[in-house]
Amino acid sequence: MAMAQNWQSRFAEFHQRATAQTGLDDFGDDAYHVGFRVLLESLDDEGVDGGKAIAAEQIIVGTLEDRLITQSQWNAHPEYRTREVTAPVVVIGVPRTGTTALHNLLSQDRQFQGIEKWLCEAPQVRPPRETWPSNPHYQAAVAMVDQLKAIAPQAMVAHGIEPDDVDECIIPLAQEFCSNVFGSQMDLSLYDKWLMTADETPSYRRYKDLLRLVGLNDDRRWLLKNPSHVFGIDALLAVFPDACIIQTHRHPASSIASLVSLLNNFYMALTNEPIDRERRLAREARFWLEGVRRTMAAQDRHPERFVNVLQGDIRRDPLGVVRSIYEKFGLTLSTEAEAAMHAWHVANAESAGEGHTYERIEKNAPLIAPFADYIDRYGL
Repeated sequence: MAMAQNWQSRFAEFHQRATAQTGLDDFGDDAYHVGFRVLLESLDDEGVDGGKAIAAEQIIVGTLEDRLITQSQWNAHPEYRTREVTAPVVVIGVPRTGTTALHNLLSQDRQFQGIEKWLCEAPQVRPPRETWPSNPHYQAAVAMVDQLKAIAPQAMVAHGIEPDDVDECIIPLAQEFCSNVFGSQMDLSLYDKWLMTADETPSYRRYKDLLRLVGLNDDRRWLLKNPSHVFGIDALLAVFPDACIIQTHRHPASSIASLVSLLNNFYMALTNEPIDRERRLAREARFWLEGVRRTMAAQDRHPERFVNVLQGDIRRDPLGVVRSIYEKFGLTLSTEAEAAMHAWHVANAESAGEGHTYERIEKNAPLIAPFADYIDRYGL
């Protein structure tokens, strides 16, 4: 067990552990060292120990393992460089605003490909579906999901992704160690301060190359999703200038309260310690406020790239929402896709929101006041 100590002195150790776990040793270029060292400094700054330290080690080593696997696959398949990622459809929004439901709904349309959960954590050329059960990386993802269902059942009901479901981009984007994945899971003030002014463009360039690899033998259009794209919107548009972006919205008093509750459920399962709710509410409000400010500015600059959707409309009229999205971006909604979406909605409508209750925040709370422009702009 790692006790409070000098995390910065463990830089080489973490690399060695990732190499031992994977049998690989090519981490690619070393630009990620900057963010990684800030992360380690932040862990020292917070004096992280106990269950938090164990969880932090798992996140760090896992991210380095993902980086090794990705690099080995790029080395094995250099032809990935010839692939393009053209006009991806990207779902973004503050967490708990309907991004997952909308992403799953749109993924029923087979004109799209998404990145499955198990491939987020072990990027490789997507193999034929029938071979997945025998793939050790897929088996590891199944085991991890089963473990989370056992130790964090409420969190998995509220936001559980199966290994072969399409997942969000946050795990692959973390490979450059410049990502909200670390702040959201570890709550590190120093790292957050650095991230606020960091350039996420290299993370997005790496992610684009990762998509080229996974979709090497698949010509379908990409469907992507990640709440943190709200914060990284400028980097996203720099790397995917033709992206078709769908932003979901919900009153931040509800979305942030729900998010902090969800984070607490996962955090308790991983560390056996509750989060500091007031501190975490302040952290999430601060981070997502910056995110919505960035997206409002991006929408002002590039209105043609965005369509806005209210979470309530996804629940009330999902196919109406889909049709408005398709009309905005000139997409064709086939009869087969519409039927599949309807079937998915019917199958999931009854369980929507089950298993996740949370302590509310008043809409007029001081924590929410800075969101006034955002609330007014989208009629929340």
